[in-house]
Amino acid sequence: MIGLEGIMGIPLLKKSKFTGSEGGLRYLLRKHSGEDGDLLEVVFWHGELCSDATPEEEKMIRHFPFSEDGILQAQEWLNQQL
Repeated sequence: MIGLEGIMGIPLLKKSKFTGSEGGLRYLLRKHSGEDGDLLEVVFWHGELCSDATPEEEKMIRHFPFSEDGILQAQEWLNQQL
């Protein structure tokens, strides 16, 4: 089970991306700035390869509010993918 609470937060994501894994599921969280303002972009894929080595068509991407609540929503979504 993926648990993001207490591991990282919005201050970290303002400066850097966060990557992790659970079993064969790999994931990445990062700040995405667009026309609608800042969003939390969450990417996941299955396999042993890192994000840069995984083809884009094998990744699933979803956006959440760029907030602590958005991190909790992302955590719930990632756990549904396990």
